[in-house]
Amino acid sequence: MSKTYEIPSFIVDVCRQLKNNGYEAYVVGGALRDIALGKESNDWDIATSALPEEMSRVFRGIIPYGDFGTMLLVKNGVKIEITPYRNDAPGRKPTYKMGGTIYTDLARRDFTVNSMAYDPIDDVFIDPYNGLEDLKKRVIRCTGSTRRIWEDPLRAIRAARFQSQLGFAIENSTYYALVSRRQELSAVSKERIRDEFNKLLMGEHVSQGLYTLVTTGLMEYVIPELMDGMGVEQIGSHVYDVLEHNLMACVLAPPVLHIRLAALLHDVGKPYTIVEGEDGRHFYGHEYKSTEIARKALRRLKYPNDVINKVLLLVKNHMFTYNSQSTLSAARRLIAKLGWDGVYDLIELRKADRMAGGAKVLLGKSLEKLINDLEIIKSQENAFTVKDLKVDGNDLKARLGLKEGPVIGEVLRYLLEIALDYPEKNRYGDLILLAREYLKGKGYWKEGEGD
Repeated sequence: MSKTYEIPSFIVDVCRQLKNNGYEAYVVGGALRDIALGKESNDWDIATSALPEEMSRVFRGIIPYGDFGTMLLVKNGVKIEITPYRNDAPGRKPTYKMGGTIYTDLARRDFTVNSMAYDPIDDVFIDPYNGLEDLKKRVIRCTGSTRRIWEDPLRAIRAARFQSQLGFAIENSTYYALVSRRQELSAVSKERIRDEFNKLLMGEHVSQGLYTLVTTGLMEYVIPELMDGMGVEQIGSHVYDVLEHNLMACVLAPPVLHIRLAALLHDVGKPYTIVEGEDGRHFYGHEYKSTEIARKALRRLKYPNDVINKVLLLVKNHMFTYNSQSTLSAARRLIAKLGWDGVYDLIELRKADRMAGGAKVLLGKSLEKLINDLEIIKSQENAFTVKDLKVDGNDLKARLGLKEGPVIGEVLRYLLEIALDYPEKNRYGDLILLAREYLKGKGYWKEGEGD
């Protein structure tokens, strides 16, 4: 094991293998930063003087991984990224040069807290840019020069991301650098921006990262539609304008990506739905406009369809009504619409929305009733989709003489509506009788047909 820092033995063994074969090896990056902060890490990076083909001779099973000559080795079920030193001087380069020293490599890194290296074999710690001191001061500072940020414009978003993850302040000159050339982010792929934004959203100090994106103008290159809520005042108990309300709802939501995205976007449509009435300002139907805008924003950032669908379902339904007069069938219909997981996600969104709107109580009586009603429903046998019904299309064809066609789906949907109100009717015999009566009423079925 290491002397200065507690490095896992399997990481030390990788470094030892490289050194035994005549190469240098240093632990670098996020793992070293986390260990210096007294945190655990599973994000292991090693910088080495070995070139990719040389690493392949040292390690069995190592494979190329991404750009910059990085090789991937899996030990103890953990991914270890091993990258050759970078040999090109700082600045934008059309090509990437391998070789050089640990010092030329560290000079190319983004922030001082990421520009440290540790040799766990010889217990050598290298910190040419005082990253350890900045860790103690809890400061994010560019490595060497503020030009580091704009060598890769994505580093501007990364600064806010590290702020969200670490809770650090951004040093003044670094902060000004975020502002000065932010338009260069327009050349960065949406996928790269999305990936950094996701990490920011999941940070323990997400409020700091979000507010940096807003105050520096970087949000214009992530979700610019949010900025239209700045200065749009609300009514009632709301203490924030629309922009800050969305930000605060995101901060107060649990650290689940699709819930935080939904919280951030749930009221993004309000500036476009303003109606000034005698009793004040209203935003009628803003949930539908918010859904439309959220769809465009998430697609622009290339989010996977499953994430988009979860977010849109929550945004569209965030104005749901549930109160002391609501019946169990109302709760069942919520489950049918959103699924069990979706209903509980919606409750979490409503809680964040309430607190960001100035509510003094987290749940309120209505949410408490919904949660209690959901527990009651769990103890019952219920149908929430047509697949849960005790009959299917084949039963309708066999018992009622129906032919294949849209009428079968129509009947099943009708039966589901009945089952949502009266779950005890979800029995084969009852459903066949209900289907027969429905078909009679619609003129689809006459006595003597079927059995």
